[in-house]
Amino acid sequence: MKGLAWLARVGPAPPDAWGCAMGWSRASAFSHARRLEAGRWLVRCPLVRGHGSLLIATRQGVELTGVGATAACVPAPTWWAHLQACAWTAAWLTARGRDIQGSREVIADPSWTGKLRWRDRKGHHVAGHRPDLAWLVDGQRVAIEVELARKSTRRLEAIIALHAKWRSTGRTAGLIYVCGDEPLAARVRELAAGQGLSTSKGGGLRIETLAVIRQQALDAHRHRPVTTQTATGGRVDERGAECYVPS
Repeated sequence: MKGLAWLARVGPAPPDAWGCAMGWSRASAFSHARRLEAGRWLVRCPLVRGHGSLLIATRQGVELTGVGATAACVPAPTWWAHLQACAWTAAWLTARGRDIQGSREVIADPSWTGKLRWRDRKGHHVAGHRPDLAWLVDGQRVAIEVELARKSTRRLEAIIALHAKWRSTGRTAGLIYVCGDEPLAARVRELAAGQGLSTSKGGGLRIETLAVIRQQALDAHRHRPVTTQTATGGRVDERGAECYVPS
């Protein structure tokens, strides 16, 4: 049931990320998935042949857990990579004892609603925006963006500007950017500097690649006792989270 609640909070996730977050072996994760699927509390979304599937809590499953979020729909293929990256980011936090607000919870939380404004050669644009998930620490929130595809420079600037404003007004304690590769990470770092955010101590920003996030999640999983319960607590990250954790 705790694993089902995690899926209800986070949304579609690959079995390996789910098991990593919950402290299960791969065999245990698949066993739990089969039992939940038999109860119609979970469904599978098959990916490309040979690439496994995504596990999704059904409407009945979400209602059973009491999580304050709506059930995710079976996603279109264009969303698969992003959803897997978000799930691994959530597993990265959970496996290391961080408290999270999952993607489905962020969607259901009106306090995360923001508005983007940017102008490019196509004209003026206005769009709503929410982060992908959040880390909850010391009563405050650190927003997390998962970025795999290259957005236009102006739109990416608008997203970073929104987060800079949220941090300056105390709405968040900082921002974590999980990027698909190093060139994208460098681009985010450069644009963030123009908005007053940096990865230096106290700069309010942390940037990691998805490969690093996934490896750290797996490392944390290997070095903790196998359990069906997630750890709670912990406030300072071993790689310098103090740069954005509130004092």
